[in-house]
Amino acid sequence: MFKLDNKIGLGLASLGRPGYINIGHDKDLGDDKSKLKMRENCHQVLDFAYNNGIRYFDTARVYGDAEEFLSTWIRKQTKFNGFVGSKWGYEYLANWEIKADKHERKDHSAAFLKHQWIETRMNLGKSIDLYHIHSVTPDSNVLDDPAVIAELETIKKSGIDIGISTSGPDQRKTIEQFIKVNEGLKLFSFLQSTINIFDQSCLSVLEEASNLKINVIAKEVFSNGRLTSANKNLHKDEIDSLMEIAKKLKMSLEELSFLWVYQLPFIKIVLTGASTISQLKENINSLEKKDTQIPNLDEFTIPVNDYWSTRSLLNWN
Repeated sequence: MFKLDNKIGLGLASLGRPGYINIGHDKDLGDDKSKLKMRENCHQVLDFAYNNGIRYFDTARVYGDAEEFLSTWIRKQTKFNGFVGSKWGYEYLANWEIKADKHERKDHSAAFLKHQWIETRMNLGKSIDLYHIHSVTPDSNVLDDPAVIAELETIKKSGIDIGISTSGPDQRKTIEQFIKVNEGLKLFSFLQSTINIFDQSCLSVLEEASNLKINVIAKEVFSNGRLTSANKNLHKDEIDSLMEIAKKLKMSLEELSFLWVYQLPFIKIVLTGASTISQLKENINSLEKKDTQIPNLDEFTIPVNDYWSTRSLLNWN
């Protein structure tokens, strides 16, 4: 069974490209968003993460130059004993522009898997440990594609773990299908899903997956910035109430959001999408309060369709 000493993982979605949909991302990165400056910032955040015990690093083909940033950083290490996951299925289209007409394109075909696997191998070489299908949804039909499954089985035989990530209002349906398909295939060993205080729709089915020896990775635990102090406009009543709860627990909203997910026993890795060292430091330091008893927060669940429709309106910045 996969095991890491540190339950925190670092996601590179906001570190490998100048535009992302996290609230406040533009201010986090500063004015200089050149590739050189962003590579430098990414390497500094990776240094801090590694020096503080983080060993899981999560990237994707669509995260701009994140794979390349990570690989150049790994090659600078005297000894690297981390675990690296990447994803295929989306193509980055923004050409380093924040206000691009289209940022990414989805393609879950076997041909695109072959193409992106070559690119990932060229970037990460032998440092790649895990390959996810990126953002599987029920309409993807990728879990039923024999050509894709055959390619993934070949990749697995080379010593790479295989997983999927999920997204959208039908995450639960996707995970249920994933569990059913994997009963026969025994191909997948990882599952990465959106889970946070606002979207608690998949708790029971993720626990079921964990009981079946699937390693569950939690992503978007801050709801793309909606569950942070950077959010000044969305879900105002809920945020005000959560901040009151956090205050009583002597926590920040960010600490409450992170630790609520961290305390779920079936989660193997909690991804932080920190863009800066200060954000990452706050996430790491929150573990000093990891044994704090957090009250039931079921009342803050946002209806699934409302949650994802609001997410779709967030600006790339």
